[in-house]
Amino acid sequence: MESLRKWQVFEYTDLPHGHKAIKNRWVFDIKTDGQKKARLVAKGFSQVEGIDYDEVFSPVVCFETVRIMFALATLNNWHISGLDVKTAFLYGKLDEEIYMEQPEGFKIKGQERKVLQLRQAIYGLKQAALVWWRELANLLKEMGFKCLYSDAGIFIC
Repeated sequence: MESLRKWQVFEYTDLPHGHKAIKNRWVFDIKTDGQKKARLVAKGFSQVEGIDYDEVFSPVVCFETVRIMFALATLNNWHISGLDVKTAFLYGKLDEEIYMEQPEGFKIKGQERKVLQLRQAIYGLKQAALVWWRELANLLKEMGFKCLYSDAGIFIC
């Protein structure tokens, strides 16, 4: 919850008439280094197309492209590295008005009827991957990269 507050992912508000709040749940995990992790996940299966979201597609790199990149790196003795963007989906700004119930264990006393209006995506939302990809694509374009026509998951500079 602290990460969500830090990134200003939501704000507390009253649920507007005619809207419904989607539910959520906590997902717990133990990482390979023994570190315990908790993530708040929206129950996106309850979202309604045309109301809570319009698009869900997010480009991914074609398997053939990955194989070509590995082959080129091997032939040219290039170094390949990867990275992990922590809380990646929290960077994606939402276009739709999405309201979510307060999570278990974090309900505000005396204001249990308030909901969270999401400003940014969280895991589990139907459009989470798409809005994160759009944010990444805009950043890369600002840095001078261009998206390949043949493979929307690849950017070149």
